[in-house]
Amino acid sequence: MNAAPAAKLNAVTVDVEEWFDTVLFDGPPPGATSNLPANVAAILRLLDNYSTKATFFILGSVARSHPETVRRIAAAGHEVASHGDTHKAVLRMSAGEFKKNLETSRDTLAALTGKRPAGYRAPTFSIGGNAEERLAAVKDAGYAYDSSLYPLPFSGRPRAPHVRPCGLKELPPSVFSCCGLKVPFFGGSFLRLLPGGFVAARLAALNAAGLPGVLYFHSWEFETARPAGAGLAGAAGQFLNSASVPRKVAALLKNFRFGPAAQVLGL
Repeated sequence: MNAAPAAKLNAVTVDVEEWFDTVLFDGPPPGATSNLPANVAAILRLLDNYSTKATFFILGSVARSHPETVRRIAAAGHEVASHGDTHKAVLRMSAGEFKKNLETSRDTLAALTGKRPAGYRAPTFSIGGNAEERLAAVKDAGYAYDSSLYPLPFSGRPRAPHVRPCGLKELPPSVFSCCGLKVPFFGGSFLRLLPGGFVAARLAALNAAGLPGVLYFHSWEFETARPAGAGLAGAAGQFLNSASVPRKVAALLKNFRFGPAAQVLGL
């Protein structure tokens, strides 16, 4: 009798950014407070509870504000990767600005961890329509892989990990097929609003098809209370059902096999 196949390895990734870095705020409003170190500490405890290593995509601006948090992530054996230097959308940057952004983030993280980051994820997955030129810049900056390209309808992008024309490895965020469309489900507002059982079933289907899932969540989704200064925009939009994220992540870590993005890609 043949042994059962090993469980598929999925990527667990954390976007480390301030809650006020997102498009709803684009900078700290009056009275804003940051609980980022405490939120990351809670995520590290959760991962440790399930003996799981993750990839932390960290903004360069956050790394400079909270260097000890970055060192703590690296010391715990997790992968430190780049989320860019600021949360500005890549599609709003000139080629020169993007090049500098990539290099500054890379050098900031390397100085704190002693190791250049292998991975990059654009803020809000905002590579834009000029993807191949942007990804070539990521490769030229010394990164080995990207996780910024959603395989959405009409994009022609594959759901499976693949190599881009520039030689950069690509780890696409997860989608499932519904009525001929590819629909995100495994991070961001989708993870916050979809039922946990539905999310787990979609991941199981991906794994059964031989595809790894790419789970992502944000450091600010581990806030225990809505931060001062978030206001109605935060309550009605960004933080809506965010309290469910730690529970959903814990259930996924318990029932599926996860590791860092670089490990999923064989790096």
